[in-house]
Amino acid sequence: MSDPWGEVERKVSNVRFYLGVDVGGTKIQASLVEGSGTVVGREKVSTPRNVGPDQVVAEVERAMEVVVKAKGLQLRDLTAIGIAVPGVVDPEAGRVVVTPNMNLDGVAIGTRIRDRYKVPVALGNDCNLGALGEAWLGAARNAKSMMSILVGTGIGGGFVRNGKLWRGAREAAGEIGHIVMQIGGPQCGCGNHGCFEALASRSAIERDLRAGVAAGRKTVLTEMVKGDLSVIRSGALRDALAAGDELVTEVISRASETLGYACLTVRHLIDPEVIVLGGGLIGACSGFIMPIVERIIENDRLPGARKGGHVFLSALGDDAVVLGAVALARIQVGRNPFHKEHVVAAKYPQVAWQRFGEVTVQQKTYARDVYLLVDGSVKKRKKSLAKQSYGDSHMVGPEELEKVCKGGPEIVFVGTGESNHLSLNEDAQRFLRQRSIQCESLPTPKAVEAYNKSARRKAALLHVTC
Repeated sequence: MSDPWGEVERKVSNVRFYLGVDVGGTKIQASLVEGSGTVVGREKVSTPRNVGPDQVVAEVERAMEVVVKAKGLQLRDLTAIGIAVPGVVDPEAGRVVVTPNMNLDGVAIGTRIRDRYKVPVALGNDCNLGALGEAWLGAARNAKSMMSILVGTGIGGGFVRNGKLWRGAREAAGEIGHIVMQIGGPQCGCGNHGCFEALASRSAIERDLRAGVAAGRKTVLTEMVKGDLSVIRSGALRDALAAGDELVTEVISRASETLGYACLTVRHLIDPEVIVLGGGLIGACSGFIMPIVERIIENDRLPGARKGGHVFLSALGDDAVVLGAVALARIQVGRNPFHKEHVVAAKYPQVAWQRFGEVTVQQKTYARDVYLLVDGSVKKRKKSLAKQSYGDSHMVGPEELEKVCKGGPEIVFVGTGESNHLSLNEDAQRFLRQRSIQCESLPTPKAVEAYNKSARRKAALLHVTC
């Protein structure tokens, strides 16, 4: 979509603000984002069902207005807005061509919002923008080329090379969910048979689980969902895997193998430096799925000329799409975040190690362990989580790191205490490797010093009580 404003540079207190909006079939997420990629506000609302397009657009606008107003801003204060919609879009016209589960076909949502609020608007496919977000600030931040595969209710993807999103001749590139992986296989929602999505998405898993139950197989899911197997959430699948459910294990194993071979297909077709896996199913069940995918990748018999082709997990999670939308908006107004001259450094609090048992963050003193998140906020550490899982508060596992690394830091500093007692277990180290997040574990006084000196996108866990 053309930008009549050119290189707009609206500032509020010397900070440019952008809005990233993810319009999904079940929820709408509007996130207020600084130019650095720091998310400073979020608003999530349910997507209206069985209503006309005007009601959907009105709910999108309401979410936008709420998150901006919460920070004392108005929409006209924004530099640009990025909007992500599932399905096929025409970015130049700001129009949705076709989208599932929402009555937005043919709606010029980008143009309507631009004209109403007088702010530049960029429109893109949600999975494409999820890839752009991971390429900007996520697990592919250091890669020259990347492919993302998002596995949830359906399967989508996106390809980014040198900071440029490949959209295709018909604005339909990246639809990896519709490559045919089984000739004559089950029918996909797109109408074709044997698509990747029809074999490995959450919808495909639900279908196969229902077929198993109909054939007399037993599963703990029946009790979990109170007999209603019409929709099985990813969290329930995770719990069933943890319980060792035979049917669920069998079905998700098969889907995971399909995903692994899809990654091989991507590797041999376009040979990206990095493949990033994300989406609701991956987020919930990665502990089970990733070892299967990694085994298939490691056993690839067709080597390349050099190392590469790594498969990572999303480092941004739910923020990938909205940050990709912001990246697209920045590109549209001439402030491309992939160009060095337009890189904006995030602002982080200064931390001081005062004395044993205390740490000060921006003049506030904490006499307990703390997390410093990528958005600069401070959270108190709950040692009970480690004690419940490992019987020792000096052990850090992936559950804690998931909290520390929310928002996708490039590096996380772990202050191990003045006596160097705190440590990351093997699963925690794997958590970081799988998301391409670097870690520096140092005695807390040195970790504080290293954190303050680092100019990278960062987070920290500081142990101060021993």
